[in-house]
Amino acid sequence: MNFFEKIFNEQLIANFLSFISNAGIKLIVSVIIFFVGFKLVNVLVKKMTKGKLADKIDGSVKSFLVSFLSIALKAIILVTIAAYLGVPMSSMVAVVASAGVAIGLALQGGLSNIASGIMIVIFRPFKVGDFIENAGFTGTVVDITLFTTTLATPDNKNVIIPNSSLTSQTLVNYSAEKTRRVDLDYTASYDNDVDKVKAILLETAKSIPEACKLENEKPIEVMVVAHADSAIQYRIRIWCEAADYWTIAFGMNENVKKAFDREGIEIPYPQMDVHVIDNK
Repeated sequence: MNFFEKIFNEQLIANFLSFISNAGIKLIVSVIIFFVGFKLVNVLVKKMTKGKLADKIDGSVKSFLVSFLSIALKAIILVTIAAYLGVPMSSMVAVVASAGVAIGLALQGGLSNIASGIMIVIFRPFKVGDFIENAGFTGTVVDITLFTTTLATPDNKNVIIPNSSLTSQTLVNYSAEKTRRVDLDYTASYDNDVDKVKAILLETAKSIPEACKLENEKPIEVMVVAHADSAIQYRIRIWCEAADYWTIAFGMNENVKKAFDREGIEIPYPQMDVHVIDNK
């Protein structure tokens, strides 16, 4: 090996060691930025959910903003790390744009959920704490995030519904109004006195305290709604506070049966009268 080859090899090794040294330092710093940055984001998000300012923000808006802010800040950290490692920003923008188009086509449902989540926060068809029905599920809204909304069902199950379903399908918000009307139908035999049946239904309703709260403003109504095949159909309408709906509905069903039994009111089974004609 001559003198020049020796100098070239030494220079090559030095350059390689220098590159490894610089790359190693950058890699270590990048790892530190990644973990520290994500940790700070989590701390910031947690403080936002428990701070005094958070108490002034509606629960549904707060949940959505926290989810959005967490994703946005973590994305900024990743871009910062890439820039520190020497990735050209122009190339990064081109890659992100191309990836965005590809991901957008592949994740149309996810983007639809994000758009729907924004619509829910802006137009507020419901909020955290409301009792709603959608996509065949009924429950209390406990969380609204960027992609999904979580319901807690009455039997304590968590149902996670995509936001797009909440904006594209019929949604019933049982908590939107402070009062509701309980409509209940009962049947009694044609042989029973109509006025007596109506009086029993009215008396039964008034025996339930929750059913009497709004009676002065909106009186309880009892009416005959149909002459069915086997019985007369009665309907009772009771206005109540939304929270008392099921208490009244369940209480009426039980108490009406007891009252009918006590007063001798017959609840007939479906029946048919057959007349036989003797051709002889």
